[in-house]
Amino acid sequence: MTSKISNKMAPCFVLLCLLIPAPGFSEFADPAINDQIGRYCAPAAFVEHHVPILPFRDTTPPSFTISHIANGDVTILVSSDEDLYSGWVDEKEIWSVGNFDYWWLNTRLAKDPDNLIYAAVKLYQYSVPNSNFDMYVLHNNGDVQDQHLNWNGPGGNPLVVNDPSPNIYLGKPVLDPEGAVDSNNITYVFSGSSNINFTKIAADGSILVSGQTIITGAGAWTNEIRTAIDTHNRVYIVWSNDMHDITYSYSDDGGDTWADATSICYNPSQQLNKPQICCDGNDNVHIIWQHWTGVSNLLAYMKLRPDGSISIDESFLTQSNNQVWSPYMDIDEEDNLHVVWAKSSQQINNAYYTKINGNLDGGGQPLSDDELSIIQEQAFLTSQLVRYPKCVVDDYQNIHTVFERGQYGCNHPKAVHHKKMNSIPLLRIECPGGSVMFVQMTGSGSEWEGTFTPPETGTYMVKVSGSDASGNTGVGDYEFEYGASGVEQNGAWTGRGIALRSYPNPGTLETLVRYYTDRATSVSVEVYDARGQLVRILLKGRIPAGEHRTVWDGRDNEGNSVASGTYFCRVAAGGEITAQRITIIR
Repeated sequence: MTSKISNKMAPCFVLLCLLIPAPGFSEFADPAINDQIGRYCAPAAFVEHHVPILPFRDTTPPSFTISHIANGDVTILVSSDEDLYSGWVDEKEIWSVGNFDYWWLNTRLAKDPDNLIYAAVKLYQYSVPNSNFDMYVLHNNGDVQDQHLNWNGPGGNPLVVNDPSPNIYLGKPVLDPEGAVDSNNITYVFSGSSNINFTKIAADGSILVSGQTIITGAGAWTNEIRTAIDTHNRVYIVWSNDMHDITYSYSDDGGDTWADATSICYNPSQQLNKPQICCDGNDNVHIIWQHWTGVSNLLAYMKLRPDGSISIDESFLTQSNNQVWSPYMDIDEEDNLHVVWAKSSQQINNAYYTKINGNLDGGGQPLSDDELSIIQEQAFLTSQLVRYPKCVVDDYQNIHTVFERGQYGCNHPKAVHHKKMNSIPLLRIECPGGSVMFVQMTGSGSEWEGTFTPPETGTYMVKVSGSDASGNTGVGDYEFEYGASGVEQNGAWTGRGIALRSYPNPGTLETLVRYYTDRATSVSVEVYDARGQLVRILLKGRIPAGEHRTVWDGRDNEGNSVASGTYFCRVAAGGEITAQRITIIR
């Protein structure tokens, strides 16, 4: 087996202070909101809304130095220019109003291919009924990037038209329709209660079908019909029939014909309500809803196989009586489900999050909460009034939520906030045969690594992502070749160029510095302080190809122990330079 950096990416190892920033999120281009779709201006007195003036925030995403070591498995070594952070970051205000004469605001949420976040806020009030929205475009860190006030979409549908790029359907806030966009950029929207009506929108925003009745006698409570589209563009809809029956139907032909409604869970004595649906990359169908037992509102989950058979029958999560209200979910590229909900219904202080393993199969039987949950339910909002959280997961498995703050009822201040959960630093690995692997890295601070077993020889494309404490996500790309000849011996590294690793880091007394070179060459190994001043020369001379080890005892060239702090070990060999941060703790 051999491993080398591809010729497409010549070796380039530089000092951390000279790192070229990893590609960030692309510059935003205004959605194609044209005359046909409509931007509407309303009187200034229509509603008191604003984009908050935010204090200065760090908006620079982390950047990375990436290398690899191959010894049977492959370990990707990542050094970032700042400490990475996983977990929930501070929430940010998107929208606020001083006095709103409706019970609640409610919102809708989506993302685009550049991982920008879109949030829609309904402007309806009793005194000034209106079908318009405020729509905000957020940076991936939650800061407001753009706003479209008093906005509406084709036929009153909040659709951002990006044709030929993917369109984005946000759904109507409050108790109104939601929709989905297929791979041909066609949007499907559903509404109704006793009957289910269907609207179909072309890629350019023109209406193809408007309000066609497709199912009669549905008994869908408060218009809550939800939809999802699988990889073959089969369109699914799900609803609660009279609050006791979770029911679905589907269309194989773009909405021209619909299968008979199918009941998947029925309980005449308990309430089954507010279902959500999504499809994974293998065309399995996932459905969640709130199940009222008469005592508790539990989060219920079911999984269907592509042929409609039950993979996991109704399974209950949230056994700790968290009174689930209006759960909402999204699915990531690994087919795991991310779910948020507010405890109880209206005047409530807590919102919860859980992550469900979507790759399980229960053979048609229920599974327990412990079996299903990757992350058990956890409160991500506490001690402030919160309603109707929505969530979306971006391409780097960061979770974005928007929700309403403020007192329930009319004539009270209200606001919409965004909160993000940073994923653990992640490797997304595209294998030569087209399959994709995900590896959560281990480490701390600015030093991380992830190990995986290559399933085949060829070129591997690695995307590294990690976020800082402000919610900025950095992305770096890396490429290497994995071969089947020249089996390594005794852990020798056979990559091109040089690589560097130190252990332990942080260290107290001694730090082992490991470095590799693919050829005999002159080398210098030196330690610098955070100001760039030379502290210690560990080695100068010529070395053979392979792995080498040097110990730094935490002393300078004069033999004095250095103070606690940040230092940089730099290896220069064959005209190439790589560096790594070393933290000393006394």
